[in-house]
Amino acid sequence: MGITSTLSIAAQAMKAQQLAIQTTGHNLANVATPGFSRQRVDLASAHPSFEGGVMLGQGVEATAVRRIVDRFAEAELLSLNGTLGFSDAQSQALVSIQEIFPTSGGIDAALSAFFSALSDLANNPAGLTERVSVIGKAGALGASLAQSRQSMTSVQQNLDEALRGSIERVNLLAEQIAALNTQISVTETVGEPANDFRDQRQTLLQELTSLTGATVREDFDGQVNVIAGGLMLVGGARFASLQSDTLNANGLHTITYQSPDGLSFDASAQFTLGKMGSILNMRDVTTQDLIDRLDQFAKTLIDEINAQHALGFDLTGAAGGDFFTSLATTAGAAANVRVAAAISADPRLIAAAAAADTVPGDNRNAQALVGLQTTNFAALGGLTLQDSLLGLIGDVGAQAQTAQARFDFHQALLAQTQARRESVSGVSIDEEMTKLIQFQRAFQASSMLVRTADDLYQSLLDMVR
Repeated sequence: MGITSTLSIAAQAMKAQQLAIQTTGHNLANVATPGFSRQRVDLASAHPSFEGGVMLGQGVEATAVRRIVDRFAEAELLSLNGTLGFSDAQSQALVSIQEIFPTSGGIDAALSAFFSALSDLANNPAGLTERVSVIGKAGALGASLAQSRQSMTSVQQNLDEALRGSIERVNLLAEQIAALNTQISVTETVGEPANDFRDQRQTLLQELTSLTGATVREDFDGQVNVIAGGLMLVGGARFASLQSDTLNANGLHTITYQSPDGLSFDASAQFTLGKMGSILNMRDVTTQDLIDRLDQFAKTLIDEINAQHALGFDLTGAAGGDFFTSLATTAGAAANVRVAAAISADPRLIAAAAAADTVPGDNRNAQALVGLQTTNFAALGGLTLQDSLLGLIGDVGAQAQTAQARFDFHQALLAQTQARRESVSGVSIDEEMTKLIQFQRAFQASSMLVRTADDLYQSLLDMVR
Protein backbone atom coordinates (compact mmCIF):
# COMPACT_ATOMS: atom_id res chain seq x y z
CA MET A 1 0.00 0.00 0.00
CA GLY A 2 2.77 2.41 0.96
CA ILE A 3 4.91 1.57 -2.09
CA THR A 4 1.88 1.90 -4.35
CA SER A 5 1.17 5.34 -2.89
CA THR A 6 4.78 6.32 -3.52
CA LEU A 7 4.49 5.26 -7.18
CA SER A 8 1.20 7.14 -7.48
CA ILE A 9 2.77 10.27 -6.01
CA ALA A 10 5.73 9.98 -8.39
CA ALA A 11 3.52 9.42 -11.45
CA GLN A 12 1.26 12.32 -10.56
CA ALA A 13 4.26 14.56 -9.93
CA MET A 14 5.82 13.63 -13.28
CA LYS A 15 2.53 14.38 -15.00
CA ALA A 16 2.28 17.78 -13.27
CA GLN A 17 5.88 18.72 -14.06
CA GLN A 18 5.48 17.56 -17.66
CA LEU A 19 2.44 19.83 -18.01
CA ALA A 20 4.46 22.70 -16.53
CA ILE A 21 7.33 22.03 -18.96
CA GLN A 22 4.90 21.90 -21.89
CA THR A 23 3.31 25.20 -20.83
CA THR A 24 6.73 26.83 -20.47
CA GLY A 25 7.62 25.63 -23.96
CA HIS A 26 4.36 27.10 -25.24
CA ASN A 27 5.31 30.44 -23.68
CA LEU A 28 8.78 30.39 -25.24
CA ALA A 29 7.38 29.45 -28.65
CA ASN A 30 5.09 32.51 -28.53
CA VAL A 31 7.61 35.01 -27.20
CA ALA A 32 7.22 37.09 -30.41
CA THR A 33 3.50 36.46 -30.96
CA PRO A 34 1.51 39.74 -30.80
CA GLY A 35 -1.15 39.72 -28.11
CA PHE A 36 0.04 36.48 -26.49
CA SER A 37 -0.32 36.24 -22.72
CA ARG A 38 2.05 33.98 -20.84
CA GLN A 39 0.51 30.99 -19.10
CA ARG A 40 1.22 29.31 -15.80
CA VAL A 41 0.37 25.89 -14.39
CA ASP A 42 -1.06 26.15 -10.90
CA LEU A 43 0.56 23.44 -8.78
CA ALA A 44 -1.00 22.54 -5.44
CA SER A 45 -0.44 19.92 -2.78
CA ALA A 46 -2.77 16.98 -3.40
CA HIS A 47 -5.47 16.23 -0.84
CA PRO A 48 -3.91 14.11 1.94
CA SER A 49 -5.21 10.68 2.93
CA PHE A 50 -5.57 9.10 6.37
CA GLU A 51 -3.55 5.90 6.54
CA GLY A 52 -2.64 3.87 9.62
CA GLY A 53 -3.79 6.59 11.92
CA VAL A 54 -1.58 9.13 10.19
CA MET A 55 -2.51 11.88 7.74
CA LEU A 56 -0.17 11.42 4.76
CA GLY A 57 0.43 13.82 1.89
CA GLN A 58 -0.33 12.65 -1.66
CA GLY A 59 2.18 14.73 -3.59
CA VAL A 60 1.39 17.43 -6.12
CA GLU A 61 -1.30 18.01 -8.71
CA ALA A 62 -1.84 20.53 -11.52
CA THR A 63 -5.07 22.34 -10.74
CA ALA A 64 -5.24 24.74 -13.71
CA VAL A 65 -3.40 26.40 -16.58
CA ARG A 66 -3.92 30.13 -16.09
CA ARG A 67 -3.55 33.03 -18.49
CA ILE A 68 -1.58 35.76 -16.71
CA VAL A 69 -3.27 39.09 -17.44
CA ASP A 70 -3.92 42.49 -15.95
CA ARG A 71 -7.64 42.86 -16.61
CA PHE A 72 -7.57 46.59 -15.94
CA ALA A 73 -4.80 47.08 -18.51
CA GLU A 74 -6.66 44.88 -21.01
CA ALA A 75 -9.83 46.96 -20.62
CA GLU A 76 -7.90 50.22 -20.81
CA LEU A 77 -6.20 49.10 -24.02
CA LEU A 78 -9.59 48.56 -25.64
CA SER A 79 -10.69 52.08 -24.69
CA LEU A 80 -7.40 53.70 -25.73
CA ASN A 81 -7.42 51.92 -29.09
CA GLY A 82 -10.74 53.57 -29.90
CA THR A 83 -9.40 56.99 -28.94
CA LEU A 84 -6.17 56.51 -30.86
CA GLY A 85 -8.07 55.22 -33.90
CA PHE A 86 -10.07 58.46 -33.99
CA SER A 87 -7.10 60.81 -33.57
CA ASP A 88 -4.94 58.86 -36.03
CA ALA A 89 -7.51 59.05 -38.83
CA GLN A 90 -8.14 62.72 -38.07
CA SER A 91 -4.45 63.60 -38.09
CA GLN A 92 -3.80 61.77 -41.36
CA ALA A 93 -6.73 63.46 -43.10
CA LEU A 94 -5.69 66.92 -41.92
CA VAL A 95 -2.12 66.35 -43.10
CA SER A 96 -3.53 65.63 -46.58
CA ILE A 97 -5.69 68.76 -46.44
CA GLN A 98 -2.81 70.90 -45.18
CA GLU A 99 -0.80 69.96 -48.26
CA ILE A 100 -3.58 71.46 -50.40
CA PHE A 101 -3.35 74.81 -48.62
CA PRO A 102 0.34 75.71 -48.18
CA THR A 103 1.14 78.77 -46.10
CA SER A 104 2.77 80.39 -49.15
CA GLY A 105 2.63 79.96 -52.90
CA GLY A 106 -0.96 78.73 -52.99
CA ILE A 107 -4.28 80.42 -53.69
CA ASP A 108 -3.31 83.43 -51.59
CA ALA A 109 -0.29 84.02 -53.83
CA ALA A 110 -2.48 83.72 -56.95
CA LEU A 111 -4.97 86.20 -55.45
CA SER A 112 -2.19 88.68 -54.68
CA ALA A 113 -0.82 88.30 -58.20
CA PHE A 114 -4.28 89.00 -59.66
CA PHE A 115 -4.71 92.22 -57.70
CA SER A 116 -1.13 93.20 -58.48
CA ALA A 117 -1.95 92.86 -62.19
CA LEU A 118 -5.04 95.05 -61.67
CA SER A 119 -2.81 97.62 -59.96
CA ASP A 120 -0.47 97.59 -62.95
CA LEU A 121 -3.49 98.12 -65.19
CA ALA A 122 -4.58 101.08 -63.05
CA ASN A 123 -1.15 102.62 -63.65
CA ASN A 124 -1.49 102.13 -67.41
CA PRO A 125 -5.18 101.61 -68.22
CA ALA A 126 -4.67 101.65 -71.98
CA GLY A 127 -1.81 99.15 -71.94
CA LEU A 128 -2.55 95.95 -73.83
CA THR A 129 0.25 94.11 -72.04
CA GLU A 130 -1.26 94.97 -68.65
CA ARG A 131 -4.70 93.83 -69.82
CA VAL A 132 -3.35 90.50 -71.04
CA SER A 133 -1.57 90.11 -67.70
CA VAL A 134 -4.82 90.68 -65.78
CA ILE A 135 -6.53 87.98 -67.83
CA GLY A 136 -3.62 85.60 -67.31
CA LYS A 137 -3.47 86.16 -63.54
CA ALA A 138 -7.24 85.78 -63.27
CA GLY A 139 -6.99 82.49 -65.14
CA ALA A 140 -4.19 81.32 -62.85
CA LEU A 141 -6.29 82.22 -59.80
CA GLY A 142 -9.23 80.26 -61.19
CA ALA A 143 -6.99 77.27 -61.93
CA SER A 144 -5.55 77.38 -58.41
CA LEU A 145 -9.02 77.45 -56.89
CA ALA A 146 -10.23 74.62 -59.12
CA GLN A 147 -7.19 72.49 -58.31
CA SER A 148 -7.61 73.04 -54.58
CA ARG A 149 -11.28 72.17 -54.71
CA GLN A 150 -10.60 69.07 -56.76
CA SER A 151 -7.94 68.03 -54.26
CA MET A 152 -10.42 68.51 -51.43
CA THR A 153 -12.95 66.39 -53.28
CA SER A 154 -10.26 63.72 -53.70
CA VAL A 155 -9.66 63.78 -49.94
CA GLN A 156 -13.39 63.24 -49.44
CA GLN A 157 -13.40 60.34 -51.90
CA ASN A 158 -10.36 58.78 -50.24
CA LEU A 159 -12.05 59.05 -46.86
CA ASP A 160 -15.15 57.48 -48.37
CA GLU A 161 -13.13 54.53 -49.65
CA ALA A 162 -11.42 54.22 -46.27
CA LEU A 163 -14.87 54.05 -44.65
CA ARG A 164 -15.94 51.23 -46.95
CA GLY A 165 -12.74 49.33 -46.20
CA SER A 166 -13.31 49.80 -42.47
CA ILE A 167 -16.86 48.51 -42.78
CA GLU A 168 -15.66 45.34 -44.48
CA ARG A 169 -13.08 44.82 -41.75
CA VAL A 170 -15.64 45.38 -38.97
CA ASN A 171 -17.89 42.72 -40.47
CA LEU A 172 -15.06 40.19 -40.58
CA LEU A 173 -13.93 40.98 -37.03
CA ALA A 174 -17.47 40.73 -35.66
CA GLU A 175 -17.93 37.30 -37.23
CA GLN A 176 -14.58 36.04 -35.92
CA ILE A 177 -15.22 37.35 -32.40
CA ALA A 178 -18.64 35.68 -32.32
CA ALA A 179 -17.03 32.38 -33.37
CA LEU A 180 -14.40 32.72 -30.63
CA ASN A 181 -17.15 33.48 -28.12
CA THR A 182 -18.65 30.10 -28.89
CA GLN A 183 -15.31 28.30 -28.67
CA ILE A 184 -14.46 29.94 -25.35
CA SER A 185 -17.85 29.18 -23.84
CA VAL A 186 -17.83 25.53 -24.93
CA THR A 187 -14.22 24.99 -23.81
CA GLU A 188 -14.61 26.58 -20.39
CA THR A 189 -17.98 24.97 -19.74
CA VAL A 190 -16.29 21.55 -19.64
CA GLY A 191 -13.60 22.87 -17.32
CA GLU A 192 -10.81 23.32 -19.86
CA PRO A 193 -8.80 26.55 -20.22
CA ALA A 194 -9.47 28.70 -23.29
CA ASN A 195 -6.36 30.82 -22.85
CA ASP A 196 -5.25 30.97 -26.48
CA PHE A 197 -8.81 31.61 -27.68
CA ARG A 198 -9.04 34.50 -25.23
CA ASP A 199 -5.76 35.97 -26.51
CA GLN A 200 -6.98 35.73 -30.09
CA ARG A 201 -10.27 37.38 -29.17
CA GLN A 202 -8.54 40.18 -27.26
CA THR A 203 -6.38 40.97 -30.29
CA LEU A 204 -9.46 41.13 -32.52
CA LEU A 205 -11.32 43.25 -29.97
CA GLN A 206 -8.49 45.78 -29.91
CA GLU A 207 -8.73 46.18 -33.68
CA LEU A 208 -12.52 46.37 -33.59
CA THR A 209 -12.53 49.04 -30.87
CA SER A 210 -9.90 50.97 -32.83
CA LEU A 211 -12.26 51.05 -35.79
CA THR A 212 -15.51 51.74 -33.94
CA GLY A 213 -14.72 52.97 -30.42
CA ALA A 214 -17.02 50.21 -29.18
CA THR A 215 -17.45 49.14 -25.57
CA VAL A 216 -16.93 45.52 -24.54
CA ARG A 217 -18.71 43.65 -21.75
CA GLU A 218 -18.02 40.05 -20.73
CA ASP A 219 -20.83 37.74 -19.56
CA PHE A 220 -20.61 35.08 -16.87
CA ASP A 221 -20.06 32.37 -19.49
CA GLY A 222 -16.94 34.06 -20.91
CA GLN A 223 -18.65 35.46 -24.01
CA VAL A 224 -18.42 39.17 -24.78
CA ASN A 225 -20.92 41.69 -26.09
CA VAL A 226 -19.63 44.51 -28.28
CA ILE A 227 -21.69 47.72 -28.49
CA ALA A 228 -20.91 50.65 -30.81
CA GLY A 229 -23.04 53.77 -30.72
CA GLY A 230 -25.78 51.88 -28.91
CA LEU A 231 -25.80 49.19 -31.60
CA MET A 232 -24.89 45.58 -30.92
CA LEU A 233 -22.08 44.42 -33.18
CA VAL A 234 -21.47 41.15 -31.32
CA GLY A 235 -23.73 39.47 -28.78
CA GLY A 236 -22.43 36.08 -27.73
CA ALA A 237 -22.53 33.85 -30.79
CA ARG A 238 -24.58 36.39 -32.78
CA PHE A 239 -23.22 39.28 -34.79
CA ALA A 240 -24.55 42.17 -36.85
CA SER A 241 -23.30 43.36 -40.23
CA LEU A 242 -22.71 46.79 -41.76
CA GLN A 243 -23.37 47.70 -45.38
CA SER A 244 -22.22 50.65 -47.52
CA ASP A 245 -24.47 50.33 -50.55
CA THR A 246 -26.45 53.57 -50.07
CA LEU A 247 -25.30 57.07 -51.06
CA ASN A 248 -26.17 60.32 -49.29
CA ALA A 249 -27.04 63.66 -50.93
CA ASN A 250 -23.35 64.34 -51.64
CA GLY A 251 -22.85 60.99 -53.36
CA LEU A 252 -20.93 59.51 -50.42
CA HIS A 253 -21.60 56.17 -48.78
CA THR A 254 -23.70 55.79 -45.65
CA ILE A 255 -23.50 53.04 -43.02
CA THR A 256 -26.45 50.67 -43.03
CA TYR A 257 -26.78 48.54 -39.89
CA GLN A 258 -28.30 45.07 -40.21
CA SER A 259 -29.07 43.31 -36.94
CA PRO A 260 -28.83 39.52 -36.50
CA ASP A 261 -32.64 39.52 -36.70
CA GLY A 262 -32.58 41.22 -40.11
CA LEU A 263 -33.57 44.73 -38.98
CA SER A 264 -31.90 47.27 -41.29
CA PHE A 265 -31.54 51.07 -41.08
CA ASP A 266 -29.14 53.98 -41.71
CA ALA A 267 -26.81 54.12 -38.71
CA SER A 268 -24.24 56.65 -39.94
CA ALA A 269 -25.08 59.05 -37.11
CA GLN A 270 -24.42 56.36 -34.49
CA PHE A 271 -20.77 55.95 -35.42
CA THR A 272 -19.01 58.90 -33.80
CA LEU A 273 -15.99 57.18 -32.23
CA GLY A 274 -12.96 55.26 -33.40
CA LYS A 275 -11.50 55.41 -36.88
CA MET A 276 -14.91 55.20 -38.56
CA GLY A 277 -16.31 58.06 -36.49
CA SER A 278 -13.27 60.16 -37.34
CA ILE A 279 -13.56 59.35 -41.04
CA LEU A 280 -17.24 60.34 -41.08
CA ASN A 281 -16.51 63.57 -39.21
CA MET A 282 -13.60 64.50 -41.47
CA ARG A 283 -15.50 63.56 -44.63
CA ASP A 284 -18.89 65.08 -43.90
CA VAL A 285 -18.04 67.96 -41.55
CA THR A 286 -14.45 69.21 -41.66
CA THR A 287 -13.70 68.62 -45.35
CA GLN A 288 -17.17 69.67 -46.50
CA ASP A 289 -16.96 72.86 -44.42
CA LEU A 290 -13.65 73.76 -46.06
CA ILE A 291 -15.08 73.06 -49.51
CA ASP A 292 -18.09 75.25 -48.70
CA ARG A 293 -15.82 78.06 -47.48
CA LEU A 294 -13.73 77.81 -50.63
CA ASP A 295 -16.88 77.94 -52.77
CA GLN A 296 -18.14 80.96 -50.83
CA PHE A 297 -14.81 82.72 -51.34
CA ALA A 298 -14.94 82.02 -55.08
CA LYS A 299 -18.59 83.10 -55.43
CA THR A 300 -17.89 86.34 -53.54
CA LEU A 301 -14.84 87.00 -55.71
CA ILE A 302 -16.85 86.47 -58.90
CA ASP A 303 -19.85 88.52 -57.78
CA GLU A 304 -17.89 91.48 -56.40
CA ILE A 305 -15.45 91.72 -59.32
CA ASN A 306 -18.33 91.43 -61.80
CA ALA A 307 -20.42 94.05 -59.97
CA GLN A 308 -17.59 96.58 -59.96
CA HIS A 309 -16.52 95.75 -63.50
CA ALA A 310 -20.04 96.37 -64.75
CA LEU A 311 -19.82 99.95 -63.44
CA GLY A 312 -16.89 100.77 -65.73
CA PHE A 313 -16.26 101.20 -69.44
CA ASP A 314 -13.86 99.44 -71.78
CA LEU A 315 -11.52 100.88 -74.42
CA THR A 316 -14.32 100.85 -77.01
CA GLY A 317 -16.48 103.08 -74.80
CA ALA A 318 -18.95 100.28 -74.06
CA ALA A 319 -20.18 99.53 -70.55
CA GLY A 320 -18.36 96.73 -68.81
CA GLY A 321 -19.99 93.33 -68.63
CA ASP A 322 -19.07 90.34 -66.46
CA PHE A 323 -15.34 89.93 -65.97
CA PHE A 324 -15.79 86.36 -64.71
CA THR A 325 -18.41 83.97 -66.00
CA SER A 326 -21.28 84.51 -63.56
CA LEU A 327 -22.64 81.64 -61.47
CA ALA A 328 -26.18 81.14 -60.21
CA THR A 329 -25.25 79.08 -57.14
CA THR A 330 -22.43 78.95 -54.62
CA ALA A 331 -22.00 75.18 -54.68
CA GLY A 332 -19.10 74.29 -56.95
CA ALA A 333 -18.06 77.92 -57.45
CA ALA A 334 -14.38 77.27 -56.69
CA ALA A 335 -14.23 74.85 -59.60
CA ASN A 336 -15.70 77.38 -62.04
CA VAL A 337 -13.81 80.66 -61.69
CA ARG A 338 -13.26 81.54 -65.36
CA VAL A 339 -12.66 84.79 -67.19
CA ALA A 340 -15.62 85.64 -69.42
CA ALA A 341 -15.12 84.34 -72.96
CA ALA A 342 -15.55 87.78 -74.55
CA ILE A 343 -12.82 89.34 -72.39
CA SER A 344 -10.48 86.40 -72.91
CA ALA A 345 -10.88 86.90 -76.64
CA ASP A 346 -10.48 90.71 -76.53
CA PRO A 347 -8.50 92.28 -73.63
CA ARG A 348 -9.77 95.75 -74.71
CA LEU A 349 -13.11 94.84 -73.11
CA ILE A 350 -11.69 95.11 -69.59
CA ALA A 351 -13.55 98.10 -68.12
CA ALA A 352 -10.78 100.16 -66.51
CA ALA A 353 -12.45 103.55 -67.06
CA ALA A 354 -15.25 105.09 -65.00
CA ALA A 355 -16.90 106.91 -67.92
CA ALA A 356 -17.30 106.35 -71.63
CA ASP A 357 -16.37 109.86 -72.79
CA THR A 358 -13.26 110.51 -70.72
CA VAL A 359 -9.88 111.13 -72.19
CA PRO A 360 -7.44 108.22 -72.41
CA GLY A 361 -5.91 107.42 -69.07
CA ASP A 362 -9.14 107.09 -67.07
CA ASN A 363 -8.23 104.42 -64.50
CA ARG A 364 -10.88 105.06 -61.89
CA ASN A 365 -12.71 101.75 -62.30
CA ALA A 366 -9.43 99.86 -62.35
CA GLN A 367 -8.57 101.53 -59.06
CA ALA A 368 -11.99 100.57 -57.71
CA LEU A 369 -11.31 96.97 -58.71
CA VAL A 370 -7.98 97.11 -56.88
CA GLY A 371 -9.82 98.51 -53.86
CA LEU A 372 -11.84 95.30 -53.59
CA GLN A 373 -8.70 93.68 -52.20
CA THR A 374 -9.15 95.57 -48.92
CA THR A 375 -12.96 95.63 -48.83
CA ASN A 376 -14.81 93.70 -46.11
CA PHE A 377 -17.65 91.54 -47.38
CA ALA A 378 -20.64 90.33 -45.37
CA ALA A 379 -20.69 87.08 -47.35
CA LEU A 380 -17.23 86.34 -45.95
CA GLY A 381 -18.16 87.10 -42.36
CA GLY A 382 -17.01 90.70 -42.58
CA LEU A 383 -13.54 89.77 -43.83
CA THR A 384 -11.63 90.80 -46.93
CA LEU A 385 -10.96 88.30 -49.68
CA GLN A 386 -7.35 87.91 -48.57
CA ASP A 387 -8.20 87.61 -44.86
CA SER A 388 -10.92 85.07 -45.58
CA LEU A 389 -8.47 82.95 -47.53
CA LEU A 390 -5.72 83.29 -44.94
CA GLY A 391 -8.23 82.43 -42.22
CA LEU A 392 -9.12 79.21 -44.03
CA ILE A 393 -5.45 78.29 -44.44
CA GLY A 394 -4.72 79.17 -40.82
CA ASP A 395 -7.64 77.08 -39.56
CA VAL A 396 -6.38 74.05 -41.48
CA GLY A 397 -2.91 74.47 -40.03
CA ALA A 398 -4.20 74.92 -36.49
CA GLN A 399 -6.48 71.90 -36.74
CA ALA A 400 -3.66 69.77 -38.14
CA GLN A 401 -1.31 70.85 -35.36
CA THR A 402 -3.90 70.14 -32.67
CA ALA A 403 -4.77 66.76 -34.18
CA GLN A 404 -1.11 65.74 -34.34
CA ALA A 405 -0.56 66.76 -30.70
CA ARG A 406 -3.65 64.79 -29.68
CA PHE A 407 -2.46 61.76 -31.64
CA ASP A 408 1.02 61.93 -30.08
CA PHE A 409 -0.51 62.11 -26.60
CA HIS A 410 -2.84 59.17 -27.14
CA GLN A 411 -0.08 57.14 -28.77
CA ALA A 412 2.19 57.72 -25.76
CA LEU A 413 -0.63 56.80 -23.39
CA LEU A 414 -1.31 53.61 -25.34
CA ALA A 415 2.39 52.72 -25.31
CA GLN A 416 2.50 53.15 -21.53
CA THR A 417 -0.54 50.95 -21.04
CA GLN A 418 0.84 48.37 -23.47
CA ALA A 419 4.10 48.33 -21.50
CA ARG A 420 2.14 47.80 -18.29
CA ARG A 421 0.27 44.96 -19.91
CA GLU A 422 3.51 43.40 -21.17
CA SER A 423 5.09 43.64 -17.72
CA VAL A 424 2.37 41.28 -16.51
CA SER A 425 1.48 39.20 -19.57
CA GLY A 426 4.63 39.35 -21.67
CA VAL A 427 7.01 36.40 -21.94
CA SER A 428 10.45 36.83 -20.36
CA ILE A 429 12.92 34.37 -21.88
CA ASP A 430 15.15 34.49 -18.79
CA GLU A 431 12.25 33.82 -16.45
CA GLU A 432 10.89 31.00 -18.59
CA MET A 433 14.30 29.34 -18.86
CA THR A 434 14.67 29.48 -15.07
CA LYS A 435 11.23 27.90 -14.69
CA LEU A 436 12.11 25.29 -17.29
CA ILE A 437 15.20 24.20 -15.34
CA GLN A 438 13.15 24.11 -12.14
CA PHE A 439 10.45 21.93 -13.68
CA GLN A 440 13.05 19.71 -15.35
CA ARG A 441 14.76 19.01 -12.05
CA ALA A 442 11.45 18.36 -10.36
CA PHE A 443 10.62 15.88 -13.11
CA GLN A 444 13.99 14.19 -12.66
CA ALA A 445 13.44 13.98 -8.91
CA SER A 446 10.03 12.38 -9.50
CA SER A 447 11.57 9.82 -11.84
CA MET A 448 14.11 8.97 -9.13
CA LEU A 449 11.19 8.37 -6.79
CA VAL A 450 9.84 5.86 -9.32
CA ARG A 451 13.16 4.05 -9.33
CA THR A 452 13.19 4.04 -5.52
CA ALA A 453 9.70 2.51 -5.42
CA ASP A 454 10.80 -0.04 -8.01
CA ASP A 455 13.79 -0.98 -5.84
CA LEU A 456 11.47 -1.44 -2.87
CA TYR A 457 9.22 -3.72 -4.90
CA GLN A 458 12.24 -5.69 -6.02
CA SER A 459 13.38 -6.09 -2.41
CA LEU A 460 9.96 -7.40 -1.41
CA LEU A 461 9.99 -9.89 -4.27
CA ASP A 462 13.44 -11.08 -3.26
CA MET A 463 12.21 -11.63 0.31
CA VAL A 464 9.30 -13.75 -0.95
CA ARG A 465 11.65 -15.89 -2.96
